[in-house]
Amino acid sequence: MSAHQISVGAIATLSGGLAADFAPIVPGVRAYLDMVNAHGGVDGRRIVLTHALDDGTVNNAAVTRTLIQQDHVFAVVGEATAFFSGQPFLVQTGTPTFGFATQNNWTPYKNLFAAYGSLIDYSTTKPFFPYLAKELHAHVASVIAYDVPQSADECDAAVKALESHGVTVGYSDLSVPYGNSLSSDVVHMKQAGVDFVVSCMDLPGNLTLSRELQQNGVTGVKQVWLDGYDLSTLKQYPGLMQNTYFLLQHVPFQASAQFPHAFPGLERYIATMNRYEPSYTYNEVAMEGWLSAALFVQGLRAAGPEPTQKKLINAVNHITDFTAGGMITPVNWEIAHTVVTSPSCEAFVEAVGTTFKVVFNRGKDIWVCFPTRGSSSLTPVAPPPGSPGA
Repeated sequence: MSAHQISVGAIATLSGGLAADFAPIVPGVRAYLDMVNAHGGVDGRRIVLTHALDDGTVNNAAVTRTLIQQDHVFAVVGEATAFFSGQPFLVQTGTPTFGFATQNNWTPYKNLFAAYGSLIDYSTTKPFFPYLAKELHAHVASVIAYDVPQSADECDAAVKALESHGVTVGYSDLSVPYGNSLSSDVVHMKQAGVDFVVSCMDLPGNLTLSRELQQNGVTGVKQVWLDGYDLSTLKQYPGLMQNTYFLLQHVPFQASAQFPHAFPGLERYIATMNRYEPSYTYNEVAMEGWLSAALFVQGLRAAGPEPTQKKLINAVNHITDFTAGGMITPVNWEIAHTVVTSPSCEAFVEAVGTTFKVVFNRGKDIWVCFPTRGSSSLTPVAPPPGSPGA
């Protein structure tokens, strides 16, 4: 850090088969920092992403040491990888780190800040699956996931939630090998009379599933995907994505057109991304980068004109209503390292033609929320004060 610049770094999987799931975090960070710098930076200092390192999926620990020991960055702003093996060193050195959590090793460490809160608690997402099934008048569900915890654990929670709310789970497979054929799974779904599918696979797997369903004459099935909310993909494969729903923790990109002037934070995001990183405007991983940079900058401003890493960490941990300028429901960082801020809220979108539409909304109140503890009701509660659009 100097009188005129604060250097930060990013670590992501920028190459290989998983790059599409993680690399776009870097453009999201860059765009937010470019916006901040265009308005004078923070306390007269430019915030510069000086190093964006590729962990190649398997080298996260090594490149983490390089970023801290050789490149001497003030903070990591944009951490996105399937295998966060550099975590122990970041905790040991007390390096402020902001990014995309795919594993539950961001909790409980006070210097690690995942975009929506550092704890991944699948129990808090349980109500959303039976809620959607009942809204769609589904009778027999199927749940499918890969044989890795990041995929299987979420869908295991979905199975339990559906069954506990009276939705028959006619077929489930939570141990699909990555890249494996899904033809046998689809045959079982057809035999079970499935009309609702929950998939915890990635986008290629989801497209393969839809293709297999069509080839086996299984039509009219409503699907919920946890990956694949991507406008360019929908425009490329509209026939495979109709009747598909997505759960989002951020304001959907299409909300700005569907509800003009109701979401100024989203309008700012779209305008900024279109200016600095137009290829990534409608990318969810880029959104993770935007959220990460927004939290870093908000903490940096609160840390004062002579920030240190400890001051920054302390400042972020006293933010109780982080929304990234109106992009997400409030996150309370006094508890968000170990507890999911209640109520847990999602926005739903449906693939319609070649675009997405916000659904289950009440006007510009786009959120469906459930308490994280103490209630099994599928009646949504009001979003917390300060939620965008509410």
